[in-house]
Amino acid sequence: MKRFLAVVLLLSVALSGLFFTGCEDKEEAVKETQPVVNTNAYSNSTKILKSYFDSFTEGDNPLYGTWQIEGFDYLSFIFRNDNFAELAIDGEGSFSTLEIDEKAKTLTTSFFIGLNGEYNYELSDNDKALTLTQGNEKIVLVKQKDHSFIPKAPKKPKIDKNILGWWKCKDGMVYYFGKDGIMYSNLISSETCYTYDAQNGAINAVYKYGGEDIKTDLEYTLKNGKLKINGNKYKRFQMEN
Repeated sequence: MKRFLAVVLLLSVALSGLFFTGCEDKEEAVKETQPVVNTNAYSNSTKILKSYFDSFTEGDNPLYGTWQIEGFDYLSFIFRNDNFAELAIDGEGSFSTLEIDEKAKTLTTSFFIGLNGEYNYELSDNDKALTLTQGNEKIVLVKQKDHSFIPKAPKKPKIDKNILGWWKCKDGMVYYFGKDGIMYSNLISSETCYTYDAQNGAINAVYKYGGEDIKTDLEYTLKNGKLKINGNKYKRFQMEN
């Protein structure tokens, strides 16, 4: 088991930088003026993001939800209702396809690391423990109450109120900026929760990964309600939970 976890952590660190892709910057500028931002709407990012994450684990299948190997609370497997699974290490999660055959009691993922391939599964009587077997390999997971990697809001963050809210580029990449100093990104193959400051065209963000603080610096411009992050264009949108 320890060897399995070590391989997961080391390989995920090596692969974490391979999937960052930017939106193609070919889109014409939006002509309409964006509305004034209600900054108070983004004051409680923990509640906002928890509602967003919970929407992907709702449903009748008891496999949906967040699972952890007992004693390793920095690492979670999340089985979702949209045919995706997620391997979350502290503040960052990477996605995989997910197939669940309830009749055959099999679960199939396509992670590069960690769970990869088809597993037989067995749930405990109370649906709180999940045993996965593949050949001689056996993994026991314990169900958690909710998505685990939303960070604690920092004290007195320095935030540009004009970038608060949800933003999306035409390739589907998403950013969320909270008034309380919590930030979220979904870069198609992975999602990350950060604490951050944003002022004068610079975003200084930090997320946890394997117990370490990982710093991420981004450049942004905001003109007439139009946001660019590292040169890529984003439009404001309203997230529906």
